[in-house]
Amino acid sequence: MALHCLVSAGGSPGVTTTALGLAMTWPSEVLLTECDPLGRRVLPGFMADKVRGPVGPGLLGLAMAAESGPHGRLPLEDYLVSIPGEGSVELLHGVRDPRHGVRLGALWGRLAEALTSRPGHVIADLGRIGGRDTPDALLRAAGTVVMVLKPTLTQVDVAGPRLDALRDLLGDRTAVGLCLITEGPYSAAEVERVLGTPVLAELPCSPADARVLSEGARPRRTFKTSLLLRSFKCLGRRIRATAGSLPTDIEDQGRDIPAAVGASVGGVR
Repeated sequence: MALHCLVSAGGSPGVTTTALGLAMTWPSEVLLTECDPLGRRVLPGFMADKVRGPVGPGLLGLAMAAESGPHGRLPLEDYLVSIPGEGSVELLHGVRDPRHGVRLGALWGRLAEALTSRPGHVIADLGRIGGRDTPDALLRAAGTVVMVLKPTLTQVDVAGPRLDALRDLLGDRTAVGLCLITEGPYSAAEVERVLGTPVLAELPCSPADARVLSEGARPRRTFKTSLLLRSFKCLGRRIRATAGSLPTDIEDQGRDIPAAVGASVGGVR
């Protein structure tokens, strides 16, 4: 099994949409897990009009089973649902009420063990990291951690210290990369240079196609062949190629971020 964690530094860059799009374009069977303590997005969004039966309690139910059951292997398979229309994608949906996030802390270590012992690939949406509720056990178990952000000064600024914290937590045993949503003034090369982290893929800013994944909007006829979905496939290829082999040297490309920007970002790292 390979566990791939998607995270954000804050500012709602589209982590859940990216995780779902990545799962839908994965070339083999894959499990998508919503592990954001602040709440789920896939059930009330993409799956809102697609569910025809009960979906079970998901992550919260698994946490309750872990609390009350023996300290053995988690009954993970009992809490998964298939994503309609995506036969090779299963979902462990997250908590509905953020107040239930406090019950998840004791689950992360056992869930990490269950996910890494399961055959196939797992894509875990961890949401924003950096707070006390960050599921560190899942990050430690991951083969790849991808931070999703927009190339804006505010998001690059907040990403810096969180990437530093990730490196302190993971060392060299886990590959860390970036996924850029191309809605901002700076290029991938500029962001790479400031953050010292490779950009694995750039996703186009495509609100109409993104709403299909985030809100369950009706797709256009060209959705399956859209640039957004082709970019998800590219991201998946880069993640699979990068896992366990993060390059240490980033090739210098393009122009530098203006001095004022670089100073601002560097000042908080």
